[in-house]
Amino acid sequence: MEFLYQLSVSILVTFLLLCLFMFIIYKIRQAKTKRDVRTAYYNSISRIWLGLLILTFGLNTIVQFSTAVAYIVGPLFILLGAMNARHFNAARKYFKGNLPIEEKAWEEFNKQKSK
Repeated sequence: MEFLYQLSVSILVTFLLLCLFMFIIYKIRQAKTKRDVRTAYYNSISRIWLGLLILTFGLNTIVQFSTAVAYIVGPLFILLGAMNARHFNAARKYFKGNLPIEEKAWEEFNKQKSK
């Protein structure tokens, strides 16, 4: 039983770090891009990773700390993270559909600029 506890905590902490790393990567991509739709697209992806980070933090709180506070705060974090990930996944789908339109407009802009 002790082995399963250590394994689950290790997996949750690893996923926490992965979510934090991916959140930072997409925030850097968002800051580097000049296009508006692509900026919003990267922002929505980074917020999905932030939602997963919050969700994992809630799970880790429940697993690692067996207190009444952990059983109250953990599900709140899980709910908040799931709602955040769900909302920004819908935003990601919306902006992903607009990426080809922006790409076409950007190409036309560059053609007019080079003339």
